[in-house]
Amino acid sequence: MTEWYLDIETEGTDPQQDRILTIQYQPLEDQRPTGTFQILAEWEWGEKQILEFILDKGLLEPTWDFVPVGNRLKFDITFIMEKAEKHGLKKFTGEQLRYYWFSKPMLDLAPFLVMMNRGKFTGSSIAAFTEKPGSAWVPIWYREGQHAKIIEYVTREKDETLALLAELKDLVGGYGDRRRKKDGQK
Repeated sequence: MTEWYLDIETEGTDPQQDRILTIQYQPLEDQRPTGTFQILAEWEWGEKQILEFILDKGLLEPTWDFVPVGNRLKFDITFIMEKAEKHGLKKFTGEQLRYYWFSKPMLDLAPFLVMMNRGKFTGSSIAAFTEKPGSAWVPIWYREGQHAKIIEYVTREKDETLALLAELKDLVGGYGDRRRKKDGQK
């Protein structure tokens, strides 16, 4: 199993109209960085090319070769799926989509953030629990050609996300250790 930090930045929330601006990924071991943080930028390569890069890693294959770790992965992966189809890179049937979503392992922080927010969805964004600013600035910086600010933002977002994940792993892992049934216990 190979874990990968994964995140994307987009112009908006509609994959039929909005572009993917960046795709970020980094290999992880036990949810800790082990390799180079890669930022695939649309302004350098074009959207189709950055999609080809991430698809070549195995993201859209229902295997354990690329196990995404991140926040709101359903958004990121669905956006990538729709864009891959639009660019003729990968097409899913209904059956293939079901199999992918039932089979693909992933570690998504989103449900943990909801629980950290006392079970409330409103107010459970990662920005509420980290020093990371909201992502609304990214499309503005993109339109203004301020690519360095986007790079700085996605790097900080990765660092904040992985730090929160490490803290949650210790807290939830400790809770799991206390709750876990001992051998032979009913």
